[in-house]
Amino acid sequence: MIKKYSQNFIETSTAIFIIAAVSLFVLANFIVGYSLSLFLFAIAFGFLLSVVYPRSGFFAIVFLTVVFERFFTLVPIFWNRMEYKIYPLDILFAGVILGTIFQLIKNGLPRKLKVVDYLIAVFILASGAYFLVSVFLLTSDGAIAFSTFKNYSFYGLFYFAVVFLLDSKEKLFWFLKFFLAGAVVASIFVLIGIVRGEGLWTEFTPLSTPGTRILAFPHAFFFTMALLISIVWIAFRKDRYSAFFKIMIPIWVIGVIGSLMRHLWISLFISVVFLFLLFSKENKKILKNIFFHYAMIAVVLIILVAYASLLFPEASISKVFNSAIGVAGQRFVSTAQVSSDESLNWRKSVWQATWKDFQHSLVFGLGYGKKVSVEIGTKYKDFVEVRNIHNSLLTIFIQMGLWSVALVAAMLWFLFSSACASLRKMKKEPDDVAFLRLVFLALFVNYLAAMLFQTYLETNLLGIFFWIIFGGLAVLNANFNSKIEP
Repeated sequence: MIKKYSQNFIETSTAIFIIAAVSLFVLANFIVGYSLSLFLFAIAFGFLLSVVYPRSGFFAIVFLTVVFERFFTLVPIFWNRMEYKIYPLDILFAGVILGTIFQLIKNGLPRKLKVVDYLIAVFILASGAYFLVSVFLLTSDGAIAFSTFKNYSFYGLFYFAVVFLLDSKEKLFWFLKFFLAGAVVASIFVLIGIVRGEGLWTEFTPLSTPGTRILAFPHAFFFTMALLISIVWIAFRKDRYSAFFKIMIPIWVIGVIGSLMRHLWISLFISVVFLFLLFSKENKKILKNIFFHYAMIAVVLIILVAYASLLFPEASISKVFNSAIGVAGQRFVSTAQVSSDESLNWRKSVWQATWKDFQHSLVFGLGYGKKVSVEIGTKYKDFVEVRNIHNSLLTIFIQMGLWSVALVAAMLWFLFSSACASLRKMKKEPDDVAFLRLVFLALFVNYLAAMLFQTYLETNLLGIFFWIIFGGLAVLNANFNSKIEP
């Protein structure tokens, strides 16, 4: 027991050291500009520690991604006026992979490989084959093809990192705590967005309707995950964290709504309903009670602010309130107005154009690095990358063909069906096991719903969480029975 807690302390401390070193580089990058020497120091330091303590590197990656998003995961190396797209995420994860391999050589596999493990390995290898064929046999853009391969194959290894490194309930809890810690720190971006009247880094996802986002899209997605984890945590666990999460939930909700990302509203709603259906009567009662109190507080605050805005129509609070209500309402209504919404129309046109090209290569797909010609009326004409058609599942199928539909469907079915089957005996399991099953299932449903509307698997800072959630479900399907220490 003492040895276990000593190991936990060492790995947690190591993760914090990695986070501190990389954070120093990222913050310096904002304040004084890019420094190659600082980049090399921070990343080399993190890489070496990740090799020795791969779990620490894994947790550091999760935390840094949630807090700094693209300014950790997509910062290239600048050297001699040249840009090399080797990112901090890549280097740290390479260290995690090496460290994991060394551990497996020393200790062996933590469990026998399952069918779903082999299916994912086939997907990763097939992605490598598609990259080679696309570059050498098809007229494809090599850089785009390599980026697609990297997102599917290299980051797909996050699944195996979870399976081999987080092979117990205790370690899965450990991951959740690092993720939630990152979400808590990232909450500062909600305040910054409110004070500035516009969120940091929101320019990467322009709006198709009038208005301004107070939170960037990736942070909003991470907050949906944090909300789902917190809801299940409060329903199942009465500890010191539960009261704190009750405070954080409204902040994360404001961030998700203020991001004006409609598909996240939809995916979060679906996931909460999914949880509610699976909760026991006792858990449902707790959830209803929490939502009732939040609803009452929200109604009172809205009435007070609305009254103040009527009394002082020229005050800044009045303008902010009216603007926020108007923009959020317009975004909500526009979800159902497909014919007039620019963003939804763009998706519809791109999917139709992609389907036309796909019909000529149904079985094996178009390959990686391809573009399709899209015309919307007389005003919009462009060549859109297939990997950027804003539907990750459709992107895989179009690029890899109909055979990949069967492969991906089998991957999802084996994992999801096994997890759902485990829920039938949830009443006989310890609460901590049921808690983890519900958390990862809710995260899985949330991701599946969201990835139908954006480039999730094609963007590293979003894609890695698909494989992490997938891996978490695989670990839980091993059916642990011991109690978890908080």
